Amino acid sequence: MKTLTLIALLFASPLVAQEREPNNLLGEASPYLLQHVYNAVDWYPWGEAAFEEARATGKPIFISVGYASCHWCRVMAQESFENEEIGTYLNENFVSIKLDREERPDLDEQFMLVTQNSTGGGGWPNTVFLTPEGEPFFGGGYYPPEAFTALLEEMNSNWRNDRAQVNATAAALGAVVREYLDRKARARLFTADMAREISSQMLGQMDDFNGGFGVAPKFPLEPRLLYLLDQADRNADQTLLEAVQLAAEGMVNGGIQDHAGGGFHRYAVDNEWGLPHFEKMLYNQALIGRLLLRLDALQSNEDFARAARRTFDYVLREMQAPDGGFYATQDADSPDDNGVFREGIYYTWAPSQIREVAGVEAEFLIKALNVEEDGNFEGRNTLRLSYFDGDRARLDAGLEQLRLARLARNAPPTDKKVLMGWNGEMIVTLAQAARAYDRPEYLAAAQASARFIMENMRNGEGYFRSYITGAARIEAQLPDYAGFGRGLVALHDIDPDGGWLIEAARIARFMLDNLHEDGGVFRMSEQVEGLGVFIPLDDGEVASGNAQAQRLLTALARRGEDVVFIQQAAALADILSGNALGQPEERAAALAAVDAQNRGDVGPLRALSNGVVQVWAKIDREAYVVNFTINVAEGWHINAHEPLEDYFIPTALWVNGVELGREAYPKPLITTLAFNSDTPLALYDGELRLSAPVSSGVNVINLVLQSCSDEICLAPQNISFSFWQ
Repeated sequence: MKTLTLIALLFASPLVAQEREPNNLLGEASPYLLQHVYNAVDWYPWGEAAFEEARATGKPIFISVGYASCHWCRVMAQESFENEEIGTYLNENFVSIKLDREERPDLDEQFMLVTQNSTGGGGWPNTVFLTPEGEPFFGGGYYPPEAFTALLEEMNSNWRNDRAQVNATAAALGAVVREYLDRKARARLFTADMAREISSQMLGQMDDFNGGFGVAPKFPLEPRLLYLLDQADRNADQTLLEAVQLAAEGMVNGGIQDHAGGGFHRYAVDNEWGLPHFEKMLYNQALIGRLLLRLDALQSNEDFARAARRTFDYVLREMQAPDGGFYATQDADSPDDNGVFREGIYYTWAPSQIREVAGVEAEFLIKALNVEEDGNFEGRNTLRLSYFDGDRARLDAGLEQLRLARLARNAPPTDKKVLMGWNGEMIVTLAQAARAYDRPEYLAAAQASARFIMENMRNGEGYFRSYITGAARIEAQLPDYAGFGRGLVALHDIDPDGGWLIEAARIARFMLDNLHEDGGVFRMSEQVEGLGVFIPLDDGEVASGNAQAQRLLTALARRGEDVVFIQQAAALADILSGNALGQPEERAAALAAVDAQNRGDVGPLRALSNGVVQVWAKIDREAYVVNFTINVAEGWHINAHEPLEDYFIPTALWVNGVELGREAYPKPLITTLAFNSDTPLALYDGELRLSAPVSSGVNVINLVLQSCSDEICLAPQNISFSFWQ
């Protein structure tokens, strides 16, 4: 308890905190809730105690939703929740609940829908009012103290003087939100033509000059970019590739990247990606890192590869606990020399500060990083590479000087929650990066995270969502199970003897037993709380829960012969496409997952033939070849290029529609098999390496193979890869 109290005091006004008694948040584990233990507001955590108090007193409920690294949450706390007059008014007229959105995404999305339907916008802190029975009647966002006081007075007056109207509004608003949360649609086939049309629609929403979607505030919106990248890969579409590259260039060169320390901030507050909102989230590192990996694999870009590696190095250095789990966030704010929390002060620079630490390299860095006397953030500068085209090694050496010097500053607080689903996303990306960049430490970090979760976050047959201060808590939800399951599959693909696939399959069965709805989709959580059943379809900070469930089921179906996974993957794709096609931009991850189920995976790694064959493709741009590594499980083989029997499908490589000659294939093994003992056959087993030449521009390479055992042959498969040289 002493540790928790110290955490709470870190974020409270020290003098006031010592004078006040702690509220009902004392004893909670969430760093966000602990920031508010000594507020003037008598906060409750989410739970029956708060609702019992509201029903007993007849007071309406005020809910404030936020998270530990949220700048405007801290501002509203300092301005309003530390204000004695406002706190007294809240305590006399409302029952107040503090909610950590990172711990309870199911409730967060419900209450964000309330605010979006009330005001047309949304953000955090999220401000919501409920009746004592839990029906919502208004939602808003951040309010300065005068406006917040006026809002409280209005809500209180309406509740006391016009309760019938408040109840009518609550019934109508609750019905709208419930209908959206529990939305269902008829099954609908997602076709290649539909995929192209949706890609065109998304392109029309992009910023053709700065890259990315729309105008400020500009978020990465990684699920949409990854969908477009899938379509570029699938169709060798230069226009789509360039659109995603432009967005990535904006993020990599702009202030949204932490150039000194590595990693990415959550979003930009300007159109040019130059001025970030400074908090750093684990999921952004995973998803932007994955996007950069894919881009670099399709068309070599050292800037993308460099930013990806710097991001992963930062995660291993600053966001991984000694026992393996990855932390959730780092704050936007940090204390200045006077102990006052200020946004971005850790990350921004004045020219004099660079001259002080960089010596003879200072002027080079000032010019390269666009540092000016009157900077773009409160007189200081975010670091940007907008016009740099120089020596990257020299730049990196200078940036390391800045990073080391920055360590003397007061660092932003780190929210040390370990969230199951976000760790799953990081595991997926690090496993891919380990192979792409031959970095075994990335694989080791991913394995350590997975082991930590399996050893510390089990909850009977299921899992807990969150781990902090030595204890796991809060039942895991759909994105946790599906995200972590996908992470285990990614580990299996690079470490097939680690037993990862067994646990991934067990998690998928748990999802089917405990989260599966009669309509074919998955609900968010086992226990339904808040406004009702929640079917997660919209992408948020990560892909929607149902999109991730589709990916997991498809991956398991392609790596084994479990008929349940094969059937459920196909069934979910039909119903999920019907839901996703209604709002394709918000449900891009679902459409990408359905497309992968229906038309096959994209990317450098493919699992084939119920998992007995794995293909890894990597371009060597200096040699102008794509190298394929094909691993065939023991007891299986693929037919040689000339299999010696006409009815066997030969292994073949095609480059831009032209089949490679026999010299492209290695010498086969000549042997007989049980079902064909009188006739010798030519085959490949174990590990096979092939190479295909490429030319400048886009190259479409098709690999055809047929997998057989001693007793049966499976259907032949034709897989396609796109590479730009």
